[in-house]
Amino acid sequence: MGLLPTAYGVRAGVVWPSDLALPSRPPALVYLDTFAYINLAKVAVGTAPPGYKDLFAACRQALADGRAMFPLSSTHVLEIYKIASVAQRRDVVAVMEELSEFNFLLGRPQIMELEFEAALNDLPTMTIAPQGHIPLVGTHMLHAFGKKGGIVFDGTTAEEASWWAEKICHDMGIDTGADPMASLNRWAMRQLVTGPDDHDDPALLRAGYSLDGWRDMLKQRAKRENDLVSKLDADPALRQTKLRDVINANELYVELGHLVDRAQTATGLALSQILEIQDPPKSECLAKIRNFNDGMPSTRVAASVKERYHSDRRHAWTTNDLQDIDALAIAMPYCDAAFIDKAARNQLVSSRELKFFETFLPRRPGDLMDWLAGLPTP
Repeated sequence: MGLLPTAYGVRAGVVWPSDLALPSRPPALVYLDTFAYINLAKVAVGTAPPGYKDLFAACRQALADGRAMFPLSSTHVLEIYKIASVAQRRDVVAVMEELSEFNFLLGRPQIMELEFEAALNDLPTMTIAPQGHIPLVGTHMLHAFGKKGGIVFDGTTAEEASWWAEKICHDMGIDTGADPMASLNRWAMRQLVTGPDDHDDPALLRAGYSLDGWRDMLKQRAKRENDLVSKLDADPALRQTKLRDVINANELYVELGHLVDRAQTATGLALSQILEIQDPPKSECLAKIRNFNDGMPSTRVAASVKERYHSDRRHAWTTNDLQDIDALAIAMPYCDAAFIDKAARNQLVSSRELKFFETFLPRRPGDLMDWLAGLPTP
């Protein structure tokens, strides 16, 4: 599909997916990037950068008061798995456990699906059946990957399950606390988030354990972005005057391609027919694509970050870029604050089309401390 030169206009708001059940406020949702957790873990050994000791105390107090919660994401788990030192992984996960209480944000693929359906429903000619409420925040790591999790003893009563949980805890040296089942689940979660001592352990591999599927998917996504760099290099005018439209098309037909195909199967209509887009497109057709894409909160964020990356032809895309974008695409629209690295923060604050979300983006630990101190108590 050809693209036409035009000044990019941003729709005023977004279409929030009604099937996504948001938690009540307070507590505020605060997203801490992995680098922040790594620095907070250094507080215990006295090597944390300036400000993190006080920030840790402020986070603990805000959590205890019910003023803030600090959910994790799938990106946290994948980045933890990349830390070679098992001891460091355990130290960082201990801080994550304390502050997050192992609450997890729903994965971006699942949020994208709900947003896509909401965007279709926003069109006057479309009606998509609701999926039912799906919580933004869940209490198991698998929630971040679109799955249900938790230890279940099939065919047992609650009393029998508690007995088995207590026995397993006793046999494995796990403190049962007041609720053996909760203690066993918390222990299991800790192991899942920390990961195995050796991801390449032959015994684990024989049992079917592998990170290759997830790694290959991220590598393929990074390759597609690098391929787009080559296409933009071949036609410099695209990067100079039509970059956001190119990014939009890429998001719609690549990142959201499986959802577009599903919609076509369900309705018998291609997305170009649903949006009434002509080929070649006129300027009003491009406006329809922009309106549709920018109406999906996480896609709006992802497209903005990618636009800034692609504006620099020297940028070589990596799997880390995609992991970061997946995290930002959820944190920016759905959290009240996000403490992220300097480069990512600069991309978000420089994107005028993202100011709508009003997410607090602290630059320093002290900025987040002051913000936490001003949160209301429930």
